[in-house]
Amino acid sequence: MIGLLIALVIGLWLLKVIFKIGFKIIGWVFMIVVGLFLFKIALWLGLIVVAIAGVALFGNATT
Repeated sequence: MIGLLIALVIGLWLLKVIFKIGFKIIGWVFMIVVGLFLFKIALWLGLIVVAIAGVALFGNATT
């Protein structure tokens, strides 16, 4: 009975360690995915701003 309790405690501790590492890896992957998504949005916003600025500059130059 005591052996079973010790095995249970060791098993739960190992599970906690594995889950901690697993959640850390999942967190890193999620952070990278969100970062890439935000980077893509920033690139599109930059492209839109440059396009609007170009239209404004060239529109004023021709009139």
